[in-house]
Amino acid sequence: MAELYLPGGELSDRIALTGLKVRGFHGVFEHERENGQDFIIDVVLHTSMHRTPYGDDLAQTINYAEVADKVVEIVSGEPLNLIETLAERIADAALQFGALAADVTVHKPQAPIEHSFADVDVTVRRLSKLLQPPKPAAEVVVGIGSNMDDPVTQVEIGAGKLAKVLEYERMSRRRVTAAEVMPGQPSQPNYINAVMVGYTTLSPLALLRELQRIEDEQGRVREERWGPRTLDLDLVSYKVAGKEITSDDANLTLPHPRAHERSFVLEPWAEVDPWGMLSGKPVRR
Repeated sequence: MAELYLPGGELSDRIALTGLKVRGFHGVFEHERENGQDFIIDVVLHTSMHRTPYGDDLAQTINYAEVADKVVEIVSGEPLNLIETLAERIADAALQFGALAADVTVHKPQAPIEHSFADVDVTVRRLSKLLQPPKPAAEVVVGIGSNMDDPVTQVEIGAGKLAKVLEYERMSRRRVTAAEVMPGQPSQPNYINAVMVGYTTLSPLALLRELQRIEDEQGRVREERWGPRTLDLDLVSYKVAGKEITSDDANLTLPHPRAHERSFVLEPWAEVDPWGMLSGKPVRR
């Protein structure tokens, strides 16, 4: 299957598990269900070049041994008529290990064909929810902030560019907020903050890339956590058909992990969307 290019054009990292042989009982014929046969499974997991550096820590990557265990469990388990269905179930399960996409090939070299052949195989690709374009359009909440290079102007420019990305957008009034700093960090100028609510047909990761593009255009430098920022655009919430998309992926956490405790997010959000909900709780306090 073709390489996977992520939003922004970067090529995904790949973890490949190939040639896994598992005895299964899949097929439409009775003898296939009774006697079983060997299936060969190939799994390619795509991750992001932007995820946390591996640092030789297994917790920062995908444990392919656990993936193999899950594949064996599925193939040796419930009999299915079609290897297409088998491939889909393996791919859906593989995504649960943190991959952005999964390519799965199921080989059936002992297929009941009355001719000389080398193999029968089916390949599927499944995308995680971070790469799936929403149907219908997703309702999103984006926090806007700046405390450098004329913050009021930066927020206005950022909001103008964001309005070209979102549809039917509504923006709150601007607020002045004291900067949050890490212990030991020097104090910073106050922030100018606002919130924009709108709709998008971009996947969560594609929208994130657009937000980062706008930040970069305004001179955003990402050298220090919680450092001063020319422009900060945070994807706070992403909902499809009223259902909040959740993710703890290293590429994007949804909803924003600290939004629930930030008045400079909740208050302007409630201003433009009084009935807004975050993690099942009303944003209007």
